[in-house]
Amino acid sequence: MAKIIDDVDKKILCLLSENPQLSQTELSERLKISQPAVSARIRKLEERGALARLVGTDIKKAQLFLAKVDVSTDNVEQVLKFLDTCPLYLNSFLTSGRHNMIIFLVGENIRSVMSCVDSRLRQNLPVKNMEFDLIVTPIRPLIVRIKPNMEKKRITPCGADCSVCTFYANDRCLGCPASIHYKGNLL
Repeated sequence: MAKIIDDVDKKILCLLSENPQLSQTELSERLKISQPAVSARIRKLEERGALARLVGTDIKKAQLFLAKVDVSTDNVEQVLKFLDTCPLYLNSFLTSGRHNMIIFLVGENIRSVMSCVDSRLRQNLPVKNMEFDLIVTPIRPLIVRIKPNMEKKRITPCGADCSVCTFYANDRCLGCPASIHYKGNLL
């Protein structure tokens, strides 16, 4: 049975979606309820999954590039295991239709995202069909969880060595953010 969200809860969600920095005191003043009541409602909304907070990067403001990769595979688990090691990997969705999976990747330039798809995903994943689309610009702010890779190694998590990669050697890729060869700034 679904939990009921009342009008006050909806107002809290609306106000926080417009300004996530609003304090509980500011919310209580706007809603004309006590701060402890606001706190209790926020806690319940979080427990229900109706409210979640995300610290991340605005793709548009940070001038990052987002790619959507549609994949047809018989081995979703192997694809997910491979993607979990990739610093460019944001999220994926299982879908119905011609493709059974959508993968989202992010990078500091188009060439690096394309290099990841062409040199790593296409060659290392058990896929029957793959389509790559670059997302030109989000219409609304799109905040994504980015975790800069602090521990750099010669060999990337997926087993590549950027120093011998032709994409990297020809300046068609910034290198893997987990590599000591990485030339980017954010990831």
